[in-house]
Amino acid sequence: MSAPSKPAKAVARTPVGVWTEWPVGARWANEGMTRLLGFMIEGVAKGKTYVFHIVLPDGVRAEAREDLAALQAVEGVDYVLHSPPPEMKLAADDFEGQARFANASVKVDGWIVLFPYFRHALLLDAPVATIFPDGIPVAFPVPDPGAWGPNGYHLRWRQQVQALLDGSDRVVTFSNHVADDQAGRLFGVPRDKIHVVPHAPPNLSHLAPYAKKGTTAASRSIAADLLRSHARERGWSQLADFPFEEVDYVAVSTQDRVTKNIRLVAEAVRGLVRDERRSLKLFMTAPLHFGATWTPLPNQLEYDQMAGDVVSMTDLPRDVHAAFYHCAAVTVHPSIFEGGLGPFPFYEAVSVETPCLMADGPHLRELVVDEPGLAAFVFDPNDSRKLRDLILSTLENRDTVLAVQKACLDRIATYGWSQVAAAYSEAAISGGVAQ
Repeated sequence: MSAPSKPAKAVARTPVGVWTEWPVGARWANEGMTRLLGFMIEGVAKGKTYVFHIVLPDGVRAEAREDLAALQAVEGVDYVLHSPPPEMKLAADDFEGQARFANASVKVDGWIVLFPYFRHALLLDAPVATIFPDGIPVAFPVPDPGAWGPNGYHLRWRQQVQALLDGSDRVVTFSNHVADDQAGRLFGVPRDKIHVVPHAPPNLSHLAPYAKKGTTAASRSIAADLLRSHARERGWSQLADFPFEEVDYVAVSTQDRVTKNIRLVAEAVRGLVRDERRSLKLFMTAPLHFGATWTPLPNQLEYDQMAGDVVSMTDLPRDVHAAFYHCAAVTVHPSIFEGGLGPFPFYEAVSVETPCLMADGPHLRELVVDEPGLAAFVFDPNDSRKLRDLILSTLENRDTVLAVQKACLDRIATYGWSQVAAAYSEAAISGGVAQ
């Protein structure tokens, strides 16, 4: 169905639009920005001041609805989904038509644009605040002629982002290092137009109630059952009976992109398995693209014959994703760069009782200023041996490491998602206060 879900009339909240341009074939769930949107919707639900009106193509509506239904929020109260109706007869990628629909049918006081290349947001009537997570394609260019040729995909990306940032009323970043070094230096956005809104720490504990008393044999068994059940649903026969609760594994929850550096974790695990003779596996949410040249990971796994040691588990539903973290011996986030203060996997893993190790980068340095105790769990993103040693010491002192990280998380969590959602909404409708 394409009709919008009906918001409750009893609650008078300020309407804020969320603009998306999902291309045909693109997935909704398990992407960083859709997870961010989910956390913000939960913040809206707690704050009870705003309601998000999310405009999206009809082709992704069902997937989005299913994903957002897992949130601690109510459709029609905290968020409303809108798609152009069939009678408009729009092509799946007719975002000009989608903008006409939004202007005519979705009355909001301002728009949050979820990605900085959703350029048709400039056709919207209400003020526009564009989220700029980072400028990775420009800051970390790939050596691919298809990216930077006359019609290269990264060249088009840069042009579209530049046009949207120039035309937006405001630009929102997650951190000062992105505001200064990328939005400002690379794209020329004036500092007084940028609003820095740090993430609150994501918390998955409500998705893993079995973990309330910490990691126990019973809690790991429940999480493992969830993982096995999902494996059977997906036809992953090699995992349908896998003893997740009995086998130590390193969890990596990220996509395989130029900055994510998953290769380093695979190197560390190879050393632990073959040199240290440790019984250990690497489970990751990134897909494996064998034959790809833009990522070194598949070729590395093939060359090292590690297909049995490294397993891909993609597109996990939110509750299964929480179980994925909880059952792990340790989580590792090897990315050399993130747009926010600290990586989501740190907050998520610790919230369900699993420690996390993190690669050094500007996102960590900005976080460690306020939480210096986390420095002990940060590794050089080029040093697989250091990571190997850090994994070993964490496995041997897991409870101590987790206690330190939980104390850090408790302090960080005084800043919540209701505050984040309010800051985004104010940036969209009135400009807020530039930081």
